[in-house]
Amino acid sequence: MLTIFSDTQVRALSDSISTIHKHLAEIESVLAASQTVNFESATAAKTAPVAKKAKSQVKTHASRRGRGRRALTAKQVLEIKRRLAAGDGATAISRDYKVHLTTINCIKTGKTWKHVALQQPAAVTVHA
Repeated sequence: MLTIFSDTQVRALSDSISTIHKHLAEIESVLAASQTVNFESATAAKTAPVAKKAKSQVKTHASRRGRGRRALTAKQVLEIKRRLAAGDGATAISRDYKVHLTTINCIKTGKTWKHVALQQPAAVTVHA
């Protein structure tokens, strides 16, 4: 099988090979500077104690997943709920507030921000 490349393709391949060669050289220099330890014959070496992080620096599972961070205020959520009730699209609202569409849909379905509710007008009863 014979593959024919254009001059542009040959230059692109040559550039890619040069980039790969450069990165391989960098990897080789890092590996050359590293230290190899044979664990079977190594004796217990003294190591510097690892400094513990302050409590404020420790990340919890919840913060890693993005929970507990509020991108919106209760006032903004109330306005979002008003706009949703008025028929505005979730996509447009998410762009206006610079949040993900899922955030708006979770507000819409009540998965989040349940405690912020639109005030429903009191039912008027007429006694005859």
